[in-house]
Amino acid sequence: MLARTLALLVSLFSFSLSAVAASHNPGRDSWHQIDSANFRVVTNGDAARVRVLVQDLERYRTVALQLLGANGDGQKLTIYATADRDSYASLVGDELADVTNGLFDTTAQGSYALVNLESDEGGSQQRAREFLFHEYTHFLSYHRNTTYYPYWYSEGFAEFMSTMTFPAPGRYQLGAVPSERAATLYYMAPMPLERLLTATIYNTSNDDKARLYASGWMLAHWLIMESGKTEEFKDYVRGYNRGADPVKTLETALGVKLADVKQRYKQLFEHGNFAMVTGDIPAGFREAQPQVQLLSQQSAVTEIAGFLVMSGYNVGGLDDLLHYAHKKGIYSHQLTAVQADAETRLGNFDQAQRLLETIPPQQRKQFWYQGVDAWLELTRQIHTPEKSRDRESLKRARDEFVYLVNNDSDNASHWYGLALAMDMLGYPRDKYVEMLEQAYFRAPRQIYIAEWLARELYEKKDAEYFTTVAQPLLLELKDEESHRQIKAMLAEMRAQQGHRQEAKASARLVHKQVKSTGS
Repeated sequence: MLARTLALLVSLFSFSLSAVAASHNPGRDSWHQIDSANFRVVTNGDAARVRVLVQDLERYRTVALQLLGANGDGQKLTIYATADRDSYASLVGDELADVTNGLFDTTAQGSYALVNLESDEGGSQQRAREFLFHEYTHFLSYHRNTTYYPYWYSEGFAEFMSTMTFPAPGRYQLGAVPSERAATLYYMAPMPLERLLTATIYNTSNDDKARLYASGWMLAHWLIMESGKTEEFKDYVRGYNRGADPVKTLETALGVKLADVKQRYKQLFEHGNFAMVTGDIPAGFREAQPQVQLLSQQSAVTEIAGFLVMSGYNVGGLDDLLHYAHKKGIYSHQLTAVQADAETRLGNFDQAQRLLETIPPQQRKQFWYQGVDAWLELTRQIHTPEKSRDRESLKRARDEFVYLVNNDSDNASHWYGLALAMDMLGYPRDKYVEMLEQAYFRAPRQIYIAEWLARELYEKKDAEYFTTVAQPLLLELKDEESHRQIKAMLAEMRAQQGHRQEAKASARLVHKQVKSTGS
């Protein structure tokens, strides 16, 4: 019985978190940077243990790419691996530290993950590894990709992949029951199938999310390991992205009866017979040899401060870091730029300007300076009435963004800033939309980038391209008015596409009739 299996796993899984104030100052810790070909880990934990974790991540990446039929683009994922709950809370704040042991986010500046290493059981690193395997699955599935997967499958598949182990050199194993999801199923039971299939990140409460992850894993396990419908599932995903009913589409695309899936779903929970599979790690794989570097206190403080500002999780912790840096004599020009970035985001433009003016001219070609200065100038002008905007400041911001896209082209934020500056300077639509497209290619899931591009394509009446951008955007938009507008635009563009196709078909028919008459 699965219930008995779950009870055993629950007994191994239990742990507790204490609700303490986020008073820990991470600047006082020793931080290491551990680099491999595809991962950069910043940690105040045991560097030797984290190095082993990075080796596992490289193994996982190779197998996952093979199973997904994907090609990695070489972009590194940055991971912040904290030694304990207090240092984790210093990065994400008490509220998130009380309910999570890890986070993943993707921004226009890039993607990152965090993990609390203290959540490991008996020093095995199992939880940290499972979490990072889960989140890296999302990274591989969604990075620079606009295909959206149903919520249950997105999380369920990531949970399925998270249990990958390497039982012998050159071998991997998949299909184990994730201990945390076992606990959820044991205490809460699976989510009803129709509810699971129609769940989205927006209509699922925080209380129900753990249940969705566990139930999604169980259904994904059936789909991958037992159903024989993985190719048909691609049609299901295409239908989902077109807005088709997720319950009816399951039956039509997979050629199954919902009642039969329900019955098997129930049996899996009640009997707990989950198959496992083993395979070979791709032959060309070479074991990673991650490089470990002890960061200077100055570099570590700057790194953590930059993360606090970029992520926005616990910006209040920045003051303690700045105070500590001044006290220890490790305050740097780059840290000044980080502080100016924070002031810009708060709307304190004059203070941000005063801070940047203290940075010596010879340092002002650094990316960290150019990016902050460009966004300060641009943001200040965005908040200035249009008739009063300073064109020279906008031109300076434009030139800095040009420098950045020419020298740091992977960063979508640079392209987005350039598009904004060009638009505000009155460039023709085709010119600034070209820059906006580059931002979209690099960060298609940033809603503000995708929505702006969709609206520009609507104005250009580029129906095919608009549809490509707008359809996945509808699955992400939370603002009801924006959702209504984009949906109406999509209906209009599709109607126009239909009319054009009818016209082309009529023209072809007339052409054939003329040829027939002529012959």
